[in-house]
Amino acid sequence: MKRTAHLLLAACLMFAVMLSAGSALAANAAVTPATTPVTTAPVATQAAPSQKVGQPGPSQKTGQTINLNTADANQLTQVRGIGKVTAAAIIEKRNALGGRFTSVDQLLQVKGIGQKKLEKIKPQVSL
Repeated sequence: MKRTAHLLLAACLMFAVMLSAGSALAANAAVTPATTPVTTAPVATQAAPSQKVGQPGPSQKTGQTINLNTADANQLTQVRGIGKVTAAAIIEKRNALGGRFTSVDQLLQVKGIGQKKLEKIKPQVSL
């Protein structure tokens, strides 16, 4: 009796899965004027003429460059490639330099920033 109940439960679950999968397929396949078509995933936008594909531009959220000498940790995290830990390290290095960077290349002295990361964030920051 116990085995039969388990088999019956398994069969019901399989039927429910097949039924829901079949309904989803049928809903996507049968688009008529009375139904709303399924939307597709958003298409990536083209790069601006002055910006090459794959290269970062201004900071992601503000659309402007972030000033390394005046930015707080929250502002620094707006730069693609800089998280909370790196932002804190940048501020620590800035303070050690007397409160000002004289060159963006000084970011290479910050723990966690190498040449590759510097090239990624350089277009997004200013002095």
